Amino acid sequence: MDMKLTDEQAQLQEAAQRFMDDECTMAFVREMEASELGFSRKMWKQMAELGWLGIDLPADVGGLEMGTLDLVILMRELGRHICPSPFLSTAIIAGSAIARAGSEEQRQRVIPRIVDGETIVAFAYQEFSRSFDAGGIKVEARASGDGYVLNGTKMFVEYAAAADLLLVVARTSDAPPSRAGLTMVLVDARTAGIHFKKTPTMARDHHYEVEFRGVQIPGESVLGGVGDAWSDLEGVLDKAVIAFSAFTNGASFELHEQSTQFAKERVQFGRPIGQIQSIQGGLAQLIMEILGADMLTMFTAFHMDRGHHVRGYVAKTKGFSSETVARTMDIGSQVFGGMGYMEEQDTTLYLRRGKQYELMLGGSGYWYDIAAEEMIDVDEPLLLT
Repeated sequence: MDMKLTDEQAQLQEAAQRFMDDECTMAFVREMEASELGFSRKMWKQMAELGWLGIDLPADVGGLEMGTLDLVILMRELGRHICPSPFLSTAIIAGSAIARAGSEEQRQRVIPRIVDGETIVAFAYQEFSRSFDAGGIKVEARASGDGYVLNGTKMFVEYAAAADLLLVVARTSDAPPSRAGLTMVLVDARTAGIHFKKTPTMARDHHYEVEFRGVQIPGESVLGGVGDAWSDLEGVLDKAVIAFSAFTNGASFELHEQSTQFAKERVQFGRPIGQIQSIQGGLAQLIMEILGADMLTMFTAFHMDRGHHVRGYVAKTKGFSSETVARTMDIGSQVFGGMGYMEEQDTTLYLRRGKQYELMLGGSGYWYDIAAEEMIDVDEPLLLT
C-alpha cells in the first residue's frame, strides 16, 4: 500500500485543517457543550457547502463518491478539534444505510437533503445493554395494518432532539440474541409517541434516551428488507467504525502534540520535564500506538474501497484505536500535572471524552471477539498483504 496522499487528498486535508483551525476552537467546543442543540447549524451548513456531508455518498444523489479513505482523512481532522456535529450519524451511518438499502424514492428524497445540510438523522440502535451486538435489540416494530407500531427504548442516541429523522433498528420477528428478524425504519422525529430525555455523560455531549410508546409508522418507512437489516447494517457499521477510529486517532494526535510541547516548555527543578525518563517513555509509547492505530485505519479504509472482505481488520482497528485514545487522553493529561485536570484547561475537553470514545460503536472487547472469529472461526480468513 502506497501511503502517500494523492494531490486531491492532500488538498482535502489542508482545507479541513484550515477550516477546523478557524471555526472549531476549544472555546467553540465549550460553547457547544452548553448549547441547546450541542452543535452549530451554521457550521453544519458550511460543511455542506464544502461538500463534506456527501464525501463518500453516490454521485447520482448529490454525493462526491470519493471513498472511505478520503472520509478517513477528513474525519481525522475533525477529531483533532473534537468537532461537535451529527456528522457520524447523519452523513455516514444514515447516508450509507439509505444509499445501500433504500428504495429509489427514499434515496432521491432523503440523501440530497443530507448532502445539502437540510436533514439531520439520529441513529437509534443501542439499548439497555453493555453489548453493542445487534442480537440484543428488543425494541419491537409490530405489524399493524399497512404499517408498524414501535414500542421500546433506545439509549445513547446522539443529537436526537435536533434530528429531523430517526434511523431505528427494531425487531419485527425472531427473538434475542438472534440477528435475524431486525428491520431498519426511518421515522419522523416529531411523530406522536416519541419521547426524548437527555442523558448526562462525562463528555457533556448531547446523547438522549428515546422512548417509543405505540408510535405508528407507515410501511414505506421500512429501509431495506423486512427482517433482514443486518445484511445491510453490518457493512454500514463497518464503515462508520473506520471513520470514527480516524476521528479518535485525530484526537489522540492533537493531545499528544500538546502534551509533548508542554513537556518541552515546562521547567521544574531546573530542567524541562520532558527530560524526566517516565514522561519521555510515556510520550514515546503513546506516539507509537497512535501511529499504529492511524496506519491500521488507513490500511483498512484502503482495502475497504477495493471491495475486499475486511471485517477482521475493522475489528482490529476499532479495538486498537479505542484503547489508544483512552490511554492517550489519560497519560497526555497527566503530563500537565494537576492543572491537566482543571476545568479551565483545554486538556479536560479531551480527557472527558477518552473513555466515551473508547466505548462508542462498541468497546474493544466486543471488537476483539470479532477479530478472533475472523481469524479462527472463518474457514479461510483473508490475510491481506
